[in-house]
Parts: sequence; C-alpha cells; structure tokens
Amino acid sequence: MNINTLAKLYDRLTPLERMPLIIAAVDRGDRAEADRLSRSAPRIHVGLPDYHGLGEGLLFLSLFHAINQLDLAVLFWHAQGLASEWEEVAVDANDRARPDRLCDMIQLLAYRLCVETDAWRLLWGDLHIDSETLLRDLPCYSTIQLAERAARAIICTPEETAEIFGRIVPGDGKLPTVEASVQMMRAIIDQRVAWWG
Repeated sequence: MNINTLAKLYDRLTPLERMPLIIAAVDRGDRAEADRLSRSAPRIHVGLPDYHGLGEGLLFLSLFHAINQLDLAVLFWHAQGLASEWEEVAVDANDRARPDRLCDMIQLLAYRLCVETDAWRLLWGDLHIDSETLLRDLPCYSTIQLAERAARAIICTPEETAEIFGRIVPGDGKLPTVEASVQMMRAIIDQRVAWWG
C-alpha cells in the first residue's frame, strides 16, 4: 500500500491511533506528515472564552518555569556535591583547582536560580496575580522553594557574578538578566494567545 492510499484512511483513525503517529512524525522531522495527520482528523466545535489563550499560556509558562527551576536546582546541588568531593580527594594542583571552578559554577547556578525566580515574581506582579498560585499545587513546589533559599544564601553581588561569568563563558556571552527572562516568559504567553487568537 502506498502513502497516498494510506493517507486516504487517515480520517478513520481514532485519537489514540492518531496521536502516536503525529508524535512520531514530529519526532522524525516530517512536518508534512504531521500536518496531514492533523488536518485529516474529524473536527469538534467548542466555544472558548476570550481569555482561554492567556490562561493556557500562563499554565504552560508555570510548567516550563517549574521544570527549568528543578533542572537548575539539580545542577546546583550536584555541583555542590562534586566540589565537596573534590576538596576531599585532591592530590595535586590541578585537582585543587577543580573545586574552585565548581564553586564558580555553583555561584552562576545560584545567580540563575535567583534571576529566574525574580523574573517570575516580576511578571506575575505585572499581571496582578499571586506568583505562587499556579506553582503551589505542583509536587515540586517545596523543592523549588528549597533551591531558591539555598541559592540566595550563597549568591554573590552582581559585580562578582559578572566577573565569574567572564571567567567561565568565553567570548561575547551575556549574563542572564531578570529583564531578559521576563521577555522570554512573555513570549511564551504571547505565543499561546496568538495561537488561539
């Protein structure tokens, strides 16, 4: 059976048959096949309130933020553990330099955790919504809070962080800022609003 004959049967697929095919097509980079599968699905018609796209954008952003903060927290604590281990087993000058490099990395991770948290709070303050509302019920909420407290306990001044960043990131890299993070967060929201608009 050729692809055109098979495609004529796409409208008969159930949602449980269609979704794995769409995901597989996207995963292998076959956007045309994913679009064919999507367009051939029977349509249902629903009425949505005008704020639906914004609500979905805020929910997506909350999940992305939580995942990002958890990722940073794991790296932060992992680097702390490695630095502690290296200090105990260092035998020569090169080994003794590793904890210093790891400490620089720990400082940058602490900075990044705090920048993302501050950006999160700023954005939600601008929206006049409690910044914890969509995070509070997530199972990772207490872990995110612990990571922020640990990061704030050791964070350097902005000047010291910029100096560390210059040592670790070669070239024209830019230290992440609260303002840039807010812009990225707004872009996620705006994308969902536009998609539904």
